[in-house]
Amino acid sequence: METDVDITSALADRYTRDILTILGKEELSAQQIANKLEIPTSTTYRKIKTLEDLELIKKTKVVRTIEGLSERYYKSLVLEINIKYKDGNLTYAVNKIKMDDKIIRLWEKFRA
Repeated sequence: METDVDITSALADRYTRDILTILGKEELSAQQIANKLEIPTSTTYRKIKTLEDLELIKKTKVVRTIEGLSERYYKSLVLEINIKYKDGNLTYAVNKIKMDDKIIRLWEKFRA
C-alpha cells in the first residue's frame, strides 16, 4: 500500500515523472521507454516497478519476441494527481482512468 511519502518521492524523481507522462500518451515497452528518454534500461525497470507498486501504471499486454522473450507494455492509469500540503499534513488524490474510458479507447482503436 502506498503512502503520501511514497507517491511524493516518486513524483519528485524526474525519470518517474517522464515515464508517467509518456505512458499517458502511448503504450510502450520498457525498452521503448528507455530509448525515448535516453536512460539505462535498468533504471527504467526500477522506475516502472515503483509506478506499478503505486498503481499509477499498468502492464497492458505481453508480446513474445522472435527470440522467445516476453516484452511487457505499459500504460498510465493517471488522469490527474493533486498534492496538498496544509497545516503540516501532506495529502494527495489520484484521479485514475475509469474502466469505461478504457473500453471507449479500445473501441476507437477497432474503428480506426
